[in-house]
Amino acid sequence: MNFEPNPDLYQRFMHADEIIKDNRISDAVKELQQIVREDPTFGRAYNHLGWIYHNKYQDLKNAEECYKLALMHSPDYPPIYYNYAVLLSSTKAFDELKKLLSKALDFDGINLATIYNEYGIMYEIEAQYSKAIESYNESIKNLFDVGQIDQRLASIERCKRKSGIFGGSHISDR
Repeated sequence: MNFEPNPDLYQRFMHADEIIKDNRISDAVKELQQIVREDPTFGRAYNHLGWIYHNKYQDLKNAEECYKLALMHSPDYPPIYYNYAVLLSSTKAFDELKKLLSKALDFDGINLATIYNEYGIMYEIEAQYSKAIESYNESIKNLFDVGQIDQRLASIERCKRKSGIFGGSHISDR
């Protein structure tokens, strides 16, 4: 699906994005809600509403509903995958998360490092430490920022320690 927005709505969407950055959340919500009233297929606006409901209002039900609408209408917009993955991970909806991450891997232009990091977090929460380490390693292969590489290496070390303390899947020294 190609994103060919109404220029006026797209400009208003970009304005809403800016006022989110200025932490004028209620103003952004009003603008985004007006955008989706005018164009119910404007998936990017649903993504931003989902992010606000999740991160600013802790309204997980509305956040998930918005992310689903965003995916339906703008499946080629990468931030949806990242934001929805965080929500699914935080609610431990791992079956849905696996489907989302799998779909994201098929999407050209997705940040593979981020997707594999989300896999790593999910497997770590599930105490599947070997799979977590594999995922963090895949994330590293797609990174170029030394700070992010160091974070992933720390995640790998954490999984190795947890495996030794709590058991879980076997990890060999690498």
